[in-house]
Amino acid sequence: MGMQPLAGTSFVNWVKLLMENRFRVDWQFIPKALYVTLMVTAMTPIRIYEKIKFDKKLENIKITPPLFIVGHFRGGTTFLHYLMVQDKDLAFVSTMEANAPWTFLGTEKITKSIVEKVLPEKRPMDDLELGASLPYEDEYAIANFSPYSFYHAWYFPRRIDYYFRNYVLFEEVSDEIIEKWKQNYIYLLKKITYKHNRKRILLKSIVNTGRIKLLLDTFPGAKFIHIYRNPYKVYLSTRRLYEKILPIFSFQHVNGEDMDKFIIEFYKAIYRKYLEEKNLIPEGNIVEIKYEDFVKEPVKTLEQVYKKLKLKGFKEAQYAFKKFVDRYKNYKPYDHKIDESIKKKIYEEWEFAFKEFRYEK
Repeated sequence: MGMQPLAGTSFVNWVKLLMENRFRVDWQFIPKALYVTLMVTAMTPIRIYEKIKFDKKLENIKITPPLFIVGHFRGGTTFLHYLMVQDKDLAFVSTMEANAPWTFLGTEKITKSIVEKVLPEKRPMDDLELGASLPYEDEYAIANFSPYSFYHAWYFPRRIDYYFRNYVLFEEVSDEIIEKWKQNYIYLLKKITYKHNRKRILLKSIVNTGRIKLLLDTFPGAKFIHIYRNPYKVYLSTRRLYEKILPIFSFQHVNGEDMDKFIIEFYKAIYRKYLEEKNLIPEGNIVEIKYEDFVKEPVKTLEQVYKKLKLKGFKEAQYAFKKFVDRYKNYKPYDHKIDESIKKKIYEEWEFAFKEFRYEK
């Protein structure tokens, strides 16, 4: 019950989400909903205190153009993220900051201890280390700030397509909502910039793969690292991700077949949009790497990333990169099995990606 990121949202946002989903919480998950209600109510005075104390200080904070890691679920983005934050010249959004974005400046010790108590030692989908101070997806913070996030689909999966179409692809969404989404993102990055002494921020969020134009509009000069992986592996590993995540986060039961269809549609839609918009990124501000090459030689690959994006600090961080890689040298990914019927289906649905990223049928 404690592993519920929404416990770090605001009371107003929580009520909006419940109303938007017509209070459709399955009875087995009512204790989880009560836990979130209790936490957001208890934290309300602390949220108010933080806004009063810090919002004025944040007004004049300038955000250095961020560095975005994009890709697909289970495509290697997390390992790349964990590795790159060994560079101490880069700031990042931690697990604690993503789960408690309203309160991490004024009550870091209290908030961190709460988050540490509820976190498992390893991520449920891949056994990578999990900790309050380790990097996390900033989209969880956006979800705790507002209703305008795809990650609300983890909590209310029966409307997963709605959250995807509206808050990843931003189809048929008003300019007012887009502006509110931008302001929430800017507010988060101002807080991170303030906390980390104006360092460049490294961000990793899968859904940003479908928001390239919007990110460039919001953060001119932003740079991008796209990591891609064999689509067969991505499909199988993403299916496992949904099987592991939804029972922990969701307030609703959901049909497995519906989720499988959505996994296929998500990949198609987000990558078609990425391929359409990536040409908007100025030359020298994007680098694309193949997961299979990256895991063979992580540090060498990272050196090329730094060179192509003209990032400083590789030499200074090289020892830390090697040390981190050595910690995971015996790590073995989950061994997925795939039958011919699934292979055929995935190739037919994602043929454009096999060709674009040069993978064999």
